Parts: sequence; structure tokens; C-alpha cells
Amino acid sequence: MSNFVETWKGIATALGRSERWCRYMARRGQDPLPVFKVGGIVRLNASDLEDWLSRQRERSMRVPTVVVENPIAIAADETALRLIA
Repeated sequence: MSNFVETWKGIATALGRSERWCRYMARRGQDPLPVFKVGGIVRLNASDLEDWLSRQRERSMRVPTVVVENPIAIAADETALRLIA
């Protein structure tokens, strides 16, 4: 059994996504899908795929942090909204 998934169609099937989505994810700037070409055939190493998927899961589970630059202005806006409502 091979440790590689070959062709965009095979990669798309392995991920359960479209070929277009896989190509997009391979071209994106931040943490692209780890594909490489060998003699014109695109390949994806199975262990690299598992690592990439775990990073994607971890990133999607993070709670976004909100940075408040001027809490007094926000508090004033909230008060104004409470008075109107």
C-alpha cells in the first residue's frame, strides 16, 4: 500500500472535498495543503496530510480573542445603546 495519494481527484476523494477546493488550499499563503509534484503528477504524503488536518482542526477549535483598544469609548457606546433601547 502506498503512503501517497496521487492526482487531484484522489486527493479530493481522500479529503471528501472538490478538486477545486483542494487546488485552492494548495495555493493559499498560510499553511497550504502539503502537495508536491513528481514528474507532472501531484502527490500528497499520507502522514503530511494527517499533520495538516490536525493543524486545521486545532485552528478551527481556537476561541477568537477580541482586542479592545479603548474600553471607555466602547463602554460609552454600550451605555448609549442601553438608554435608547
